[in-house]
Amino acid sequence: MQSFPIFLFSSFLFAQSLSVVSELDTTNGFIGDVFQWTVKIDGNENESIQFPEMGEINDTIPIRSQTLIHENGKLTGIEFEIMAWDTGQFVTPDYAINILKEDGSVDFSLSATPIPFSVGSILAVAENQDFRPIKGPVPVKGIFPTKTVLLSMILLFMLGSMIWTWQQRQDVLYQKIDYTIIDSPEDRAKRRLRDLDMNGLSKDFYADLSHISREYLETKYFIRALEMTTEEINEFRSLFPLTDDLFSDWTRFLFEADMVKYAREIPTSEKMSADKEKISSLIQSV
Repeated sequence: MQSFPIFLFSSFLFAQSLSVVSELDTTNGFIGDVFQWTVKIDGNENESIQFPEMGEINDTIPIRSQTLIHENGKLTGIEFEIMAWDTGQFVTPDYAINILKEDGSVDFSLSATPIPFSVGSILAVAENQDFRPIKGPVPVKGIFPTKTVLLSMILLFMLGSMIWTWQQRQDVLYQKIDYTIIDSPEDRAKRRLRDLDMNGLSKDFYADLSHISREYLETKYFIRALEMTTEEINEFRSLFPLTDDLFSDWTRFLFEADMVKYAREIPTSEKMSADKEKISSLIQSV
C-alpha cells in the first residue's frame, strides 16, 4: 500500500463542544490493500458515547475488522479495517456516533464526514502489463483417505505375518550326549582305519590317514596335534611320549603325506597299503 498524508474530516456540534474526527490512513491504494479508517470523538468530558458496530457494506468494500479505541480508560473512538476488491473511486460508509442520555437512550447523533479514496490496479504501475502465466490446479485432498487406509492395511498384514511367523518357531531340543557309548581313542582309530577307502583319490586317502594318526594321539595324550603342522610336531618332540623310532616313523609318514596332499605326488597302491599298516602298527604300539 502506498503511503499518503492522513486526511482528517470533522463534524462539530458547537452547543455541546463535541466534534467527530474521521481519519483515513491513505486515500490511494491497490486492490486487496487494507485501509485503516478511524472515527473519534473530541471534546468529550462527561457525555456517554456509543460507537455502533457496522454491518457488511457490500461485496466490493467489505469490513475486515472493527475495534473500539480507549484512551486513559475512556472510550474515545473506533477503528475499522476496510478493503476494496475493485478499482474506482469510493467513499467511506455513512457512520454516526450516538450521544446517550443518563437513562441510556439516544439523545442525539453525530455523523462522520465521508472520506473519498481511490483504488487502482497494480498492473497500471507495473513495467510488464501482460497477463501472468496461468497456474495449474491446486491438488486437494480426497474425502476418503485411500492412501492412509491402504498403508494401514499393509502395516497390519506385516504385523500379523510377523506374529504368525513367531508362533511357528520350534524350540530347540538339546539331547545330552551319552558319554558311556563313546569309543575309546584306540577303538575309534581302528574303526576309521577299517572304513578307510583305498580305491579313492590318493590325496583324500593320505588326508584321512594323517588325520586318524593325529586325532588318536591328541585324544589319548591331550596334545593338540590336529592344530599343529608337521614341522611343529617335529619341533616339539618332547610333547609326545613316543619312542624315538616310533616318532621318527610317524613324522616321516606325515612329511610324505603332506607331499601327496600338497605337492601332488602319486604313490603306488603298495605304498598306500604299507602306510596304512604303519599307522595301524603305531596305534597298537602306543
